[in-house]
Amino acid sequence: MNLRFYEGTNFWKTPTEYKPGVKLSKETLQEVERLLGVTLPASYLKLMEVQNGGELSFRYVLFEDGDAAIVPYLYEIDMEHGIGLSPVFIEECGLPEGLVLLTGDLHSWLALDYRKTKEPSVVYITESESGNGTWEEYQLESTFDEFTTRLFKKDE
Repeated sequence: MNLRFYEGTNFWKTPTEYKPGVKLSKETLQEVERLLGVTLPASYLKLMEVQNGGELSFRYVLFEDGDAAIVPYLYEIDMEHGIGLSPVFIEECGLPEGLVLLTGDLHSWLALDYRKTKEPSVVYITESESGNGTWEEYQLESTFDEFTTRLFKKDE
């Protein structure tokens, strides 16, 4: 088995089971950024302009220790779906303020982290194994662009 890392092409999986959101408009982008109080990274927006969310071709992310996690899809940029629901999930799950949730399943999340800077890092957050309702955080990269270079797929 070979690992093939994302190198700038074929980011989105086709065909896909996850229905992407409607084409991203400038108005929707401005509305979502205003709601979240952030400016989304240009490299992230470039991908979302091609397709507003969906399944990833390169669906695994490699951690520093050699472990990997699955990132099956990214949420769309939308007010009533996708990343626009970040504040709701942050409150409901007891996650730290200052995150924009890119994808997750209530037990683990991939997020842009705006807590320390206006240029967000990318973090992976998962429920603590202690079962006490706390979260463990792993910084993946200091920028979204660097994060995409950690995404890979397995070639059989």
